Amino acid sequence: MKENALNYFGKIDEHCIVEFVDLLNGILTRNLGARKDLRKICSFAIELLDNGMRYSVDDNISFSWIIQNDHITFELQNLAQKDDAVRLREQADLIRTFSEEESDNEFRKVMLEPQFGKKGGAGLGLLQMLRKGAVRIDVDVNKSTEGEYVCVCKIVTPIKRY
Repeated sequence: MKENALNYFGKIDEHCIVEFVDLLNGILTRNLGARKDLRKICSFAIELLDNGMRYSVDDNISFSWIIQNDHITFELQNLAQKDDAVRLREQADLIRTFSEEESDNEFRKVMLEPQFGKKGGAGLGLLQMLRKGAVRIDVDVNKSTEGEYVCVCKIVTPIKRY
């Protein structure tokens, strides 16, 4: 697939997520043809955008994707509360150490817990992206102001050729 990129900075809501995913799906379909795995690729964008919308302290995000050769890299940056930012980084650090079997076991464990965290699935989205084939999940967290941190989450996943 030819190189392709999108960069966005601004407010985010549910309607924006739908528009981004429709655009991504259209670009992938035009370049690769209709395929079942495109839904999986789009789910990575949905997860990142949803997290950005839920955890952003000011409703602003920076979102980008770049398609190069045989992979796509998604990046989302937002300003978050310290607890949310640290929890995201710790979850990413933990799941990067998992084998396939460990990620499956952790997924089952989280799904069987009777209660998720206050704002969501306690890192379930990152874990699910790993299980769906993300080859890299990076989270960088830097202090911005007292109690607020800039979170940068980068996900890389292959685009298989058929």
